[in-house]
Amino acid sequence: MTPVQIQIRDSLAKRILLLYGLHAILSNASYLIGYYLLPEGFMRGAPQTFASELAAKPESFGLEFALTLLFNFTVIVLAVVCNFNQVRGIPVGYAFPVSLGVVGGLIAGTNSFVADDLSRYSVREGMALALSVGGLEMLGYILIIAATVKLGVYQYQSWWRWHGKWKATKIMSLRDVRLSRPEMVTLALGLLLVVFAAYRETAMAMNLPVRG
Repeated sequence: MTPVQIQIRDSLAKRILLLYGLHAILSNASYLIGYYLLPEGFMRGAPQTFASELAAKPESFGLEFALTLLFNFTVIVLAVVCNFNQVRGIPVGYAFPVSLGVVGGLIAGTNSFVADDLSRYSVREGMALALSVGGLEMLGYILIIAATVKLGVYQYQSWWRWHGKWKATKIMSLRDVRLSRPEMVTLALGLLLVVFAAYRETAMAMNLPVRG
């Protein structure tokens, strides 16, 4: 059995739980590192705070919502395109929850948000906002990435160019990919979660009620 066959035969639930668990562990660990070891605002000015910078001076709800969706769907497109490639059966799109977990944990742990200051929220309110905005957004990304694993068209044998194994092997054509019904439903649910999270993020940036 080849690595490609193993990856495709993994159940959808297993992919989702794997990515969600890995993201949660890295995010929590990075949060603690940022909170205890790094100065406040350490991540401000980093490229990953671009979305927060857009939200720093909102002009209208519609414009703010559109910009947030544009950023979120850019991340989705990049992740899905990365899933066109696999390295030893591992979809490259899996790197997104890993990197977003580390960066997101550091940004939150160092209070490096440009648009808001976490210190003005109580613990309960802050956790609720985090789970219903960033948490839902990340879950949406994970569902989309897990649902599009079958898009892996190119197979690589090494993560490193200098190993001499950088040349890709085309294992199928993209037009031959057929997502199962559960994968299609998961993909649609992921998109809905990202849109809903963007709405709540916009409401929070505009100082509108986001409870309930």
